[in-house]
Amino acid sequence: MINEVKTKRAFYMGLKYIVLVLLAYQLLYPVLYMISASIKDPLDSYDPSVIWIPKNFSATGFIDAFKSMKYLDALKGSMEISLGCAVLDVMSCALAGYGFARFKFPLKNLLFACVILTLMVPMQTIILPYYMNMRYFDPLGLISAFNSVFDKTISINLVGKNIAFYLPSLFGAGIRSGLYIYIFRQFFEGMDKALEESAHIDGCGPLRTFLKIMLPNARNAIVTVFLFSFVWHFNDYYLTKQLLGTNRRTLIVALSSLRIDLAALIGGQTAFDPIRIQTRIQAGCLLAIVPMFLLYMFAQRKLADSIEHIGIK
Repeated sequence: MINEVKTKRAFYMGLKYIVLVLLAYQLLYPVLYMISASIKDPLDSYDPSVIWIPKNFSATGFIDAFKSMKYLDALKGSMEISLGCAVLDVMSCALAGYGFARFKFPLKNLLFACVILTLMVPMQTIILPYYMNMRYFDPLGLISAFNSVFDKTISINLVGKNIAFYLPSLFGAGIRSGLYIYIFRQFFEGMDKALEESAHIDGCGPLRTFLKIMLPNARNAIVTVFLFSFVWHFNDYYLTKQLLGTNRRTLIVALSSLRIDLAALIGGQTAFDPIRIQTRIQAGCLLAIVPMFLLYMFAQRKLADSIEHIGIK
């Protein structure tokens, strides 16, 4: 009887591992294919006996992709936008989430519903007014009023500058900011109000209570929002392509135009060889995901713990 139970347990355990291995293979297959194709000499691609492990290794794909993408400049641009927006998202969304969680004011529920609604509105539907606001930046109509009074034609163009990404994040209107506000609101609602009451007795005002008491205890929510914001801004293509124009590129934008850039770099008949172009594109894809892979290696445990503690489902 005991042996039969052990046999059944071993069978189900083996079946579980088989299913997990198959699922892992489905997820890892694109990465394994990119690695195999990028380190393969183009001649091996014409050899039917070469499937995964090449006979001749070559780093030419990485070198050409690195040069075509202007990798260091593109990486610098991606990091500037991602880090800056992530910090600003944490600051603005934490403050907004705390306000929704702890204060009562007119139309509070309606305003929070509008915050949630921003998650359902695709960027493609508002990109035209979004772009025009950045191209002809006019805060509160002050520039137009100044031009009317003094008969000037002053205009502020934020397109092509990082501030076009920083300003929305500063005011809680960046990429997925509605989700970040929701995360902070749920987190602060779950905190004990006795902490704030004790701070008020000690003479702390609302802002000082938020900065000294609530924010230090929201470490898990801060880590989650920071990493989410960083990754989404780093991987964004549509908005970045529109607001940066053609003079500056991030890694994702550089990757999207890699085929054209490679044709200009390689030149000759080689530029029209689809096999050679494919190896370089796969190498470019690997170079583009390296920063996110390193971030995952160092931050995945902290992210998992933070998500578990703030209760995201």
